[in-house]
Amino acid sequence: MTDQERGFHKEHIWMVALYELEDKAEELLDRLSALGVDTSEATTLRVEIDEQQRAARFMPMTGGPPLSPTVRGAITGALAGGALALLISLASYSAGLISLPFITGLFNHAIASVVAGALIGAFIGSIFGSAKQRKTARDPMTKMSQLKSDGFLVAVKMAPRLAEQAEEIARGLGAKEILL
Repeated sequence: MTDQERGFHKEHIWMVALYELEDKAEELLDRLSALGVDTSEATTLRVEIDEQQRAARFMPMTGGPPLSPTVRGAITGALAGGALALLISLASYSAGLISLPFITGLFNHAIASVVAGALIGAFIGSIFGSAKQRKTARDPMTKMSQLKSDGFLVAVKMAPRLAEQAEEIARGLGAKEILL
């Protein structure tokens, strides 16, 4: 008599693994079958998401849209320009090369240089960001909404005593994610 005929309920767990290639998913099923796992109820699914769903998954926590390339370029340029202007200002002021008559003291020279450098850097950065935005707008590949495969999900029901061995096999085959 089997356990089910006696009225016992066998406990099972599900292992779900994500692979990039279908061959690896099929190889996992073959190896688990050789291990003694019943793979007749196993399921393999191809997982696909489009670019809009992919972008929604990685949106910032604020809920607002991400910054445009022009704004990012302006911010990056302002930070880089301010830092560079500060270094140049400190070096030239300490060497006595630059001394503005309407500003006195090292601190005031440094602040004026940082503000001027940040403004110039923001202007240059926004120009480069705008050029990058126009280039991506002209790129025909970004307008296509092709589906891209994230991989293949494999779901297998097994006895708990085999779970650890099955997980080792799945990791050995290069699973991106494993859930037990």
